[in-house]
Order: sequence, then C-alpha cells, then structure tokens
Amino acid sequence: MATPTLALKEAQNCGGCHKPGRSQKPFFERRCTLDCQGCHIDPSGAGARSQWGFYYTHAKEGVAALNFFEPKDPLQDESRFDLHYDARVIRRDLPSKTRTFPMSSEFTGRVRPFVRYLHLSYTSLLLGDPSDEVFHMVREGDRGYRERYAVMVDQIPMNTYVRAYRGTPMYGLRRPNHTLWIRERIGLDQFATTEAVELGTSPNVPFFRASYMRGDPYVDDDLKQKGMSFHGGVRGVTLGWHINGSGWRTKSELAEIDMQAVGAGMNILGLILYGEQNKRKVDIDSTLEREMASGATAETPIRIHPTSTIREYSASFAGIPGVIFGGVLESLIDDFNSSKRRSFFFDFHPIPNLQLEFWRRYESGSHELADSLAIAHWYFDF
Repeated sequence: MATPTLALKEAQNCGGCHKPGRSQKPFFERRCTLDCQGCHIDPSGAGARSQWGFYYTHAKEGVAALNFFEPKDPLQDESRFDLHYDARVIRRDLPSKTRTFPMSSEFTGRVRPFVRYLHLSYTSLLLGDPSDEVFHMVREGDRGYRERYAVMVDQIPMNTYVRAYRGTPMYGLRRPNHTLWIRERIGLDQFATTEAVELGTSPNVPFFRASYMRGDPYVDDDLKQKGMSFHGGVRGVTLGWHINGSGWRTKSELAEIDMQAVGAGMNILGLILYGEQNKRKVDIDSTLEREMASGATAETPIRIHPTSTIREYSASFAGIPGVIFGGVLESLIDDFNSSKRRSFFFDFHPIPNLQLEFWRRYESGSHELADSLAIAHWYFDF
C-alpha cells in the first residue's frame, strides 16, 4: 500500500496522476487508487515506477517542488520496456560515532510484451553494510543481496491484478522509513522477501488483497514462513480519510506467527494524521527458543521477533510543494522490552528524482538512545 502520508496527501489531487481536464473514464476501466499500485510496478510499493508514477514524479501537481517539463500522459505510453535505478546513501549520527554508508542500490527492468495487461519484471537489490563505504557485488557475508521478480496480469476491470512473485510480502501499510518499529519489529523491513501468489483489487474507495506465501527463499527450509496474509479497507476523498485492517498467519517448522493490524487516518487542510496498531503473537519451537537464548542462531539470516504490541501515531504537514515535515510517536511492548520512540522528520523533494530525508529520534524505556539520520535518495526511470 502507499505510505500513509502520501496516500492521504494525494487523496484530492487528481492532477498528480492525470492530465487536467481529462474526461471521466467508464467505471470498470478506471485506475484511480491511493495504493502503491497507483505509482509503482510492484503493487507492494517502492522501487521502479510505472508510467503513472513517472507522471507523478514530474507533473506540476506531483511530488517535487520544481519540475522542468510536462511528462507524457500515462494513457499514451505505449512503451514495452522500462528501466529503473534507485540508490540511497545514509548517515547515522550517534553520541559515540558517525557512520555514512550506502543504504541500497537497486536495478529493475520491466517488459510489457503486449503493452497492457501482462508485466514481467526483475530486480537486483544490494542492501548496505555500515562497515562498507562502496558497493561490492557479493552474495555472501554481512551484505544483503536480493533478487526479486514477478509475472503480473494488470489492468483487469475494477483495477484488479493477479501476480506470482518473489518480493516483499503484502501486509499493513508501507512506511517511508523502514526502521520504524511497526515494520522493522514484525520482520517486514527492507530485507523481507517471500515467494507468493497474490490477488488484489482497489477500485478507489474499497481495497482488498490476499497473498498465499511459500516463504523466504534466502533462509533454510525449516525457517520458511508459509501461509496467508490479507489486507483491506475503505477510503474517501473528503478529508482524505481511510480505515484499513490486515491479517497474517504463517507457520514454519520452528515458529508460528499470527498478526492483526488496524489503522486510520485523515487529511485536514494539509495536516495529515495517521495511527496504526499491530498485535503479533509468536509461538517458537522450544529447541529454537533455547538456541536463540544462548545466541547460537546469531548467524541465521532471519530474525524472529517475539510476541509484541506496537502502536504508531504520526502527524505531518504536506501543504508546501515538495516538502513534508512532522513527527512520529512509537511504542513497543514485547517479552523483553517496553520502549517509546519520538521521531521528528523533514522530507524534501527539491527536483524530480531526488529526495532528502532528515530524522531526529529519541528512544526511552528499556533502551535510552538518541540519534540522527540523513538519507539522500536518487532514482531514475527510463
């Protein structure tokens, strides 16, 4: 799903995706949606942008403060092949040290054999290591390397799609910062990968999708979480409100995970309010639990986070072109921690293809910590 901030920000901005003055399309042919599917090739969001996402990036009513040319009308895009490159560099300031390192490097290619309906995509993704200042094409060691791909039938009536994919599982709403607990501490951060089949539909007001997952191909078979996830809700244009709910139930040979999430938000004259709660129950095999307690699974490429309740509330202002700023309050309670984190952020899109983020965070409770994040993000679509 689209990040809560962007989805609520654009609830009344038809010009972000459409050339102004376009006549209304027949109901069954409409593509209007506030999902990630509206701008990205991958319906789960992030990465390569579709023709609608390219238009939103460059349009006068789009995401950037300054735009230099009028983009092509998405409905007139007859291209069969697209390329995308995305790179991020992050700087983290702690009281004791400062680290600057490549956060990610991503390349995506998409083929549309018949222009419409069928999409074939492949993504090569490198995830950064704080100890490394340059990217190396390696698949082992501390660096994370992921290959993702999808076969998707899209633009079915009522904005419906079906796909078979290897990529990020669908659950809840995506966050622009993957370190927010409601993504990171349920195992759905930037490292999350699964092989699955999925059906989704989002005819603007209601939205729903379901995935049948076969687990992460980058972990051992006994750690692969297999099962179902669901996500759905309703939204309205007036005040940009929406209500969403999610369910998740997967099981491996060593652990069973059951989650439910509910969220709601609205846009009042550019002030965006959003809140979400996630309840997560984890039943771990007793043998694995003993190994985790002893540290024997430290090298396992997936971390099984414990039973927890996570709440997140955010308030931001998006009434200035190219600028979003605000704060996030997080709370986390699990078997080992009871923590809160207050974050303040400033997000700036000066020109298309460039995004700058600045975060200041304060954590209290089980851990006392203050740090700063600065992220430079470049992305290009061809």
